[in-house]
Amino acid sequence: MKTNSLSFAGAFLVGALTACGDGTAPGAGASGSGAAVTITAADREAATLKFRTVCFTCHGKTGMGDGPGSVGLVPQPRNFHDRDWQASVTDAHIEKIIVGGGAAVGKALAMPPNPDLRERPGVVAALREHIRSLGKQ
Repeated sequence: MKTNSLSFAGAFLVGALTACGDGTAPGAGASGSGAAVTITAADREAATLKFRTVCFTCHGKTGMGDGPGSVGLVPQPRNFHDRDWQASVTDAHIEKIIVGGGAAVGKALAMPPNPDLRERPGVVAALREHIRSLGKQ
């Protein structure tokens, strides 16, 4: 496995983000506090930029797990369109993977942590929101 693939493998989990009602996202939030997190336009812009520059490498432009960095990864990056997977995970679980990487939830070590998002719960919530939207497509 190439170092490049590992460094980008599933780094954030989303693509271009969509708006979410009034911008308030329920769930655990990146801090795990259980409090609702307000997602701002700036959070969505930051999440979109992260996906377009990092996440797409393994998760693909549309979140199907078919990015150019996915070649040779075992297991393959998550396909966020998989409705069975969507139904099997909580929002908190998704957010934990975004921040802590695969190791944080006993999954693939190739999915690296993103400690830069630990203090940015709105961006993490925006990423999770988009992942959820892909399961509805």
